[in-house]
Amino acid sequence: MKYKIRQGLDLRMAGTAQREVTALPMPGLCHVRPTDFRWLKPKLLVQPGDAVAVGTPLFADKADERVLVVAPATGTVKEVVRGEKRAIESITIAVNDAAPAVQTVAFDDADTPEKIRNTMLLYGLWPCLRQRPYAIIPSPDSQPKAIFIPCFDSAPLAPDYNLLLASQADDFAHGISILQQLVGADVPLHLCLRDGADNSIFETMQGVNFHYFSGPHPSGTVGPQIHRIAPLDKGETVWYLSPMDVARIGRLFDSHRLGFDKTFALTGPAARKPHYYSTFYGADVSTALHDNLPEGDIRQISGNVLTGKQITDFPTLGFYDYQITLLQEYPERELLGWLLPGFRKWSFSHTFTAWMTQRKPFWFNTSMHGGARNFVMTDVYDKVFPFEAILPLELLKACITHDIEKMEELGIYEVDSEDFALCEVVCPSKTECQQIILEGLKEIKGED
Repeated sequence: MKYKIRQGLDLRMAGTAQREVTALPMPGLCHVRPTDFRWLKPKLLVQPGDAVAVGTPLFADKADERVLVVAPATGTVKEVVRGEKRAIESITIAVNDAAPAVQTVAFDDADTPEKIRNTMLLYGLWPCLRQRPYAIIPSPDSQPKAIFIPCFDSAPLAPDYNLLLASQADDFAHGISILQQLVGADVPLHLCLRDGADNSIFETMQGVNFHYFSGPHPSGTVGPQIHRIAPLDKGETVWYLSPMDVARIGRLFDSHRLGFDKTFALTGPAARKPHYYSTFYGADVSTALHDNLPEGDIRQISGNVLTGKQITDFPTLGFYDYQITLLQEYPERELLGWLLPGFRKWSFSHTFTAWMTQRKPFWFNTSMHGGARNFVMTDVYDKVFPFEAILPLELLKACITHDIEKMEELGIYEVDSEDFALCEVVCPSKTECQQIILEGLKEIKGED
């Protein structure tokens, strides 16, 4: 089945990663953050001074202590960093650089859904799964109506999944088989591919449904894909995960090798030499940034520029991220900037003349070109919002006014904050659309 996304927007941003991979040296430290997992309340299972290996549980979810987040490296717990109200912000591990990042673990062959589920929980791979609605780790006791695997990313400067999955085709195939056994034959697996791209790694899979998407961003995000293939209603859930996590699951069950290694793209206009690096989740990536940061104040983002999180302390990748974006900070407002022709300024509404250069990449920085204003009633959201049956402005208003009944009626269960990232970009009021939707989802979940 083919789908054409018509409402969306591709940001032509400078700083695409070159197709070369540099292996980072084993770092001295790694940092594991509970905040990588939405709304998870951690129960600490280690203390400073404890020795850990790859797969040692670091903390559990207080809501369901079967859900574990484990150490991605071998070493010693150096520090538990706490923030306001003693909330755990990160667990710092002093890494043993002599130990391998991928280790062999022993367990009985998992030949039933229950054994597969328990093995994924035990070795910290259950958090690879997320569910819609809410984009949270699903309950181990739940059963989805479908599983989605987005096989490409359309976000600005997004990494190439074919490169990230290089030499992992067999692990990916075995991971697909494990997921099929986990949920049973009645739950379909949907692979969402970019139409016209090289999909050779994915198209050899058996027993899955292939869907081809084209068009601008967010054609590669899971929200619009679910909306078109298996729309959600209240009480329904779907699971989704990245192809790299599928391969990670497949490797564990096929060869009993557990690891949280990953290849990521260092991108952005502020990167001196944007290209790919290989390391592991939580690793301190200061080495990669050291030779790539120009002079001046640079904002480091784990993820893409639309939905990523700013790195404010330790330079690490988030659990679900395969990209770091570097942008020049631009704190000062430009005097009468709106009067200038703006040959180098991007504008959605053709305010500046640069819109005439159709293929030119822009050197974006952190400037918002204006401040927050009153919430303007406009149809600009509809031009970039790809959900055909959802009204974005009305849904935002329902979230602001805490009208739960209206939120449900307008389709809150189908969307997540990332689906409103482009609305935030083009918003004339500079409204934080993603945060509004996130608060609405949190309120809805509390009602559930």
